[in-house]
Amino acid sequence: MKINLKQHLIIAIFLPILSLLTCLAYAENVEEIIEAQEELNTTSNEEKKASQKQQNLLNKTKDAVAMGKDEYQRTCSLCHGIDGKGHGVYAFELKVAPADLTLIEKKNYGVFPFSKLYKIIDGRKEIMSHGARDMPVWGDRYNSESWLYTNAKNSETLVRGQIFELLLYLETLQK
Repeated sequence: MKINLKQHLIIAIFLPILSLLTCLAYAENVEEIIEAQEELNTTSNEEKKASQKQQNLLNKTKDAVAMGKDEYQRTCSLCHGIDGKGHGVYAFELKVAPADLTLIEKKNYGVFPFSKLYKIIDGRKEIMSHGARDMPVWGDRYNSESWLYTNAKNSETLVRGQIFELLLYLETLQK
């Protein structure tokens, strides 16, 4: 195959230009790839930070749930049973059978009613729509016990914390 002068010039001029354009196109792709990789790394680092925060919160919640379980076993299981189904050792002596605490969420259309349950457990504020108060007023007991650990200024915070921990544990019993 014989290459004439025109072809040689075309090859000599356009081949480097074509090669340069290819390199530039490749360089742009490389930059895009590098930018995409940096974005992925940034996202990955943000996800890692968010995951770590979530794990820290979960660990703190586990402690609170464990405290709530201890409180449940001390105060609630006598009537509601260790499993929360209402078959505690004192259940047979009560006029009204204790509630099955494992069905709270189910009876509330899949929602765990923290606020409503808080008011029931605390009991210091009578709620007329709840009818007769068969369950003991735990808020008073928690409040009087809190004085052993803190002063009057902080006792209400301690009471709210105990009830909140108990509610976190009750939420774990839901089916």
